[in-house]
Amino acid sequence: MERPMPWVMPKRHCADIGAKMRPRYPFFAGVLVLVSALVVLGACEQAFTTSPLSWLERDPDNMSKDQQIRYAEDALRSGSKSSARKAYDALSKNVDADDPAELNLLLADLAMNASGFADTTGDLLELAFAEDLGNADKLAEQLEPKLGDLDYDYVLKAKEQIDQVHAKGETASEQAYLEVGLALAMRAANANDGSFDPDDGDEWGDAKDFAAEAATRLDDSDLLSDFDGYLN
Repeated sequence: MERPMPWVMPKRHCADIGAKMRPRYPFFAGVLVLVSALVVLGACEQAFTTSPLSWLERDPDNMSKDQQIRYAEDALRSGSKSSARKAYDALSKNVDADDPAELNLLLADLAMNASGFADTTGDLLELAFAEDLGNADKLAEQLEPKLGDLDYDYVLKAKEQIDQVHAKGETASEQAYLEVGLALAMRAANANDGSFDPDDGDEWGDAKDFAAEAATRLDDSDLLSDFDGYLN
């Protein structure tokens, strides 16, 4: 099946969104801009083809490594969080320092799917447009319960896989850095009663360090530079 050409949100629209939110919630504005861009980009990256249900219902723990890789790829295409969890838990046991970094990137994608990140950011984007980005208090009020929807254990697993990519001398994609970095920021906010102040609580350390590393590795990325600027 031919994949559709990706549509990317023009930078001027991102700037408009940020400008509307910046007066009272500057960091939240940046997060929302990144959420918006990620949802659009991520939706275009997946080929929406699903393997037969019987294949995904199999236990990947009982598969060979090559079969686990195929299962992992199919789990990502399916969008199933439970399949992504099973795929991650099985394949991560068989990936070590001698394996190519591509497998760590695959594991990072699985962990982010398993965390429910895509569902949460989709909800936030829908909320943002429903409010027309004009009611910052309402957005902030409704953001806090959304923060609790993520499985942050898998967010941290995704970060660990990106760390392994770096240990192997490779670099992740802009989208991978943004997704994991934003999820780490959401984790910190969730631990601090919904506060998106990056100086509020020790939990922000992981997000800050990750954003700085990503911006350094992909120094031509405006989004990563902006994200690092919000945090650091």
